Amino acid sequence: MIKEILSLVNLSHILNFINPFLTQQHFEYIKASINKFLICRDIKAGFIKYTCTECGHYHTIPITCKSRLCPSCGFKYSTTWTQKMINDILNIPHRHILFTIPEELRAFFCYDRTLLSKLAKAVNEVMKYQFHNMHKKIARKFKVPKSSPNYFTNSDIVHYGLITVIHTFGRDLKWNPHIHALVSLGGFTKNFSFKKLDYFHVPSITGQWKYLVLNIIQNGNYPNLKIKNLAQKAVSKLYKEDKRLFFNVGSGDVNSPKGIVKYLGRYLARAPIAEYKITYYDNEKVTFFFNDLADDKKKKYVTMDIDKFVQQILIHLPPKNFKMINRFGFYGRNITAKLRNIVKKYKKSFSKSEYSFYVKQSIDTFGVHPFMCPYCKDIQEIYVCSDWYGPYIRFISNNSLMSIFH
Repeated sequence: MIKEILSLVNLSHILNFINPFLTQQHFEYIKASINKFLICRDIKAGFIKYTCTECGHYHTIPITCKSRLCPSCGFKYSTTWTQKMINDILNIPHRHILFTIPEELRAFFCYDRTLLSKLAKAVNEVMKYQFHNMHKKIARKFKVPKSSPNYFTNSDIVHYGLITVIHTFGRDLKWNPHIHALVSLGGFTKNFSFKKLDYFHVPSITGQWKYLVLNIIQNGNYPNLKIKNLAQKAVSKLYKEDKRLFFNVGSGDVNSPKGIVKYLGRYLARAPIAEYKITYYDNEKVTFFFNDLADDKKKKYVTMDIDKFVQQILIHLPPKNFKMINRFGFYGRNITAKLRNIVKKYKKSFSKSEYSFYVKQSIDTFGVHPFMCPYCKDIQEIYVCSDWYGPYIRFISNNSLMSIFH
């Protein structure tokens, strides 16, 4: 459906409209993403041919675009990522926390996209303050240096788990940068014993989040002096006001690894709008609905010009290689061997699916197992023809080529 809508508009005109908000590299990446999305699953644009060298039987499967603009590829990415992640999640309670940005500050994250990455690090600083009991350390009469083995006490949770997902769109498609955070409700002390976190100190979270966000805005790299001055004025105004920057600590714990993955799957890389929410479109208008969280999740309908609708979607496409998902603490990649061994004891083992996600999707979508000959069982040769990858032939001995393309 989104493909059809894109085909109805003057994309050059729309791209020129959003160009001032983008770097040249980002602008070119969006153009390339659109082109790939428009030919996604078009066998004329590229395909993978799986051939059995024994009997000559083959499957031909079109190549997908893997663009964040594509709803089906976004779903595939989310599912694949959560499948990999499920074995990394500890079998302990977690909490979903939403960190938001006030409306008067949101535009500055559009003028300087690098500020979004700093938001994820700011959330980690806020959580570190909670787990490390920093308010108690600041109140110490005799300060202890961080290098001292006595800096952390046995009541401090030194190693915690945090996963953040950056979003720039609200349910109404407006520019609304915010962070979804999944936080472990506990962690490990300096002696590597597990300790549960009893509560979040809300006043400190409120103050820190406001301070860190305003500091990020104040130090942004904006395209001109006018925007920089507007940012300084907005920061000064909010510093003076006793205004809390909203965040929401979820009301319930997420107690199982599968439940955690379900939460993560909702907020991973996906298109700004699900196609089933688009109820009508023509050459001029698009109508879609969303559930308004501010109004008891009531269904609201929005009708806008088709050009504006496309602009609202494209502006949310992140730059190439932009890191939407960040992992901190014991969910980070660079942890010590000792901590890694301790963490393993708190993981729940899951039986692996008979098929990988790629194989399952191929069976569901195209009705074929790509690596299986119906007559000789194994596929031995793969040929790729695509403008994206370039043609080549690769021989395999079993079902081990999955990682080359996916």
